[in-house]
Amino acid sequence: MSPSPTPLAGPVWLKKRWHLRNNPFPSTGIARLGGTDLRENGLLYEPDVNAAQLREAIDKFVLGAAFSGLKFGYLWSTGTAPGDSDARGFGKSVLMQHLTGILNKDFGKEAFLSAGLDEEDAAELPMCGLLTSFDTAQIRSLGAALFTAVEYATDFRVSDDDLTLAQLLRRQLIDRTGSDDPSTLLKLVADEHRALRGRTLGPPDDKLIVALCDEDPQVAVDYLDKVKPASRTRNGSVYLATFLLFAAAAGMKRVLLCCDQLEDLASTTTARAKRDLETERFRDVIVETLPMADMLSVVVTMHPRAALTIGTAWELADLPPFETTEANKHRTVILPGLRDVAEATKLLTRYLDAAVKTGSTRLQGDLYPFTEAAVAALFGRSNRKPRDVLRKAHSVMDAAAGENLEVIEVADVSRFLDALTPSTGDEATPGFPAPSGTLDWSRG
Repeated sequence: MSPSPTPLAGPVWLKKRWHLRNNPFPSTGIARLGGTDLRENGLLYEPDVNAAQLREAIDKFVLGAAFSGLKFGYLWSTGTAPGDSDARGFGKSVLMQHLTGILNKDFGKEAFLSAGLDEEDAAELPMCGLLTSFDTAQIRSLGAALFTAVEYATDFRVSDDDLTLAQLLRRQLIDRTGSDDPSTLLKLVADEHRALRGRTLGPPDDKLIVALCDEDPQVAVDYLDKVKPASRTRNGSVYLATFLLFAAAAGMKRVLLCCDQLEDLASTTTARAKRDLETERFRDVIVETLPMADMLSVVVTMHPRAALTIGTAWELADLPPFETTEANKHRTVILPGLRDVAEATKLLTRYLDAAVKTGSTRLQGDLYPFTEAAVAALFGRSNRKPRDVLRKAHSVMDAAAGENLEVIEVADVSRFLDALTPSTGDEATPGFPAPSGTLDWSRG
């Protein structure tokens, strides 16, 4: 009788037998926007999972900012059941990332056309998007968050030919002037500042304008990298105002700023006085000073616990209400949990497809090593939040590879999930922020 073959280590089995480069699913399910790991940075999250809400976000936030004077929009998650206080893990971060990506690739044209506008109307108000986020480590002020939005524009590549938003805007500047001479581009930006007639934060940052107009995109990146944390917090609004003048010179009429993790500003670990002050700055900077007041619309994430903490300060600052009421329907979008197995399958398939080894004969959309019934069992054992489904898929995949299973069946899903400790559920600790205190927008 021949001896049983020596079991292969899980990662080896995953590569040799399942023909995957790695475990396809994120271990945390917490989108680290700007990171290089595709599983964790939100870029593999299938937008069609929330297709209706993405469509609604375009209708309410993009069209609202362009044509209805929307200043604040609210992207909500309210939980999957009455009394569910943890409304995280629904995909708010990645929906914001997709929304800004749609705007920036053609300055809003596709979004406008998809909403039903004709070519002439779609070209009337060129629009771009910025992305930023609070965190409980260092980005706990509006100034720091606005500075990070400018870094997004210079660092994050948003086009098919791997250009950043800043590079695309510089290209638009050149098209408008017919010249790539930096002095000509600088004059156009300076003219935008001279045209302002209302209250401003003071003069723009001339060095940032010079860097943005430079042919080498690394000049702007290097300049922003050298700004010290204290200056990011104190002068972040000026950096954003400067960037908006650059965008306006390039022809942008509106800019949609998607601001993630407002709940971190609303955290109970943030002193109430600081929270109230930063909330008032939303009004003072975004609503009352130029060029922000003319160009900028803000979409923030919201969930019940954050709303409870920041509600009084928001109301005292006289900012537009964020409650999910009929009166606020035009400025709120609510992300639901996954509705059925089909949506869970759509969610998992994108990650599986991205992990297939080069040269594999595996077909796109193949669920292997999961059976369809196993995916249904996985969905049935989840709380319907995308984060929970992805985390559990990661854990089941690791366990099944470790046992060298050919396929993952219903019984395997049940067995592995029964063995999970509470720490692998929906309470994992978020990853640490980038050491600089800002998001790392580079993508390789």
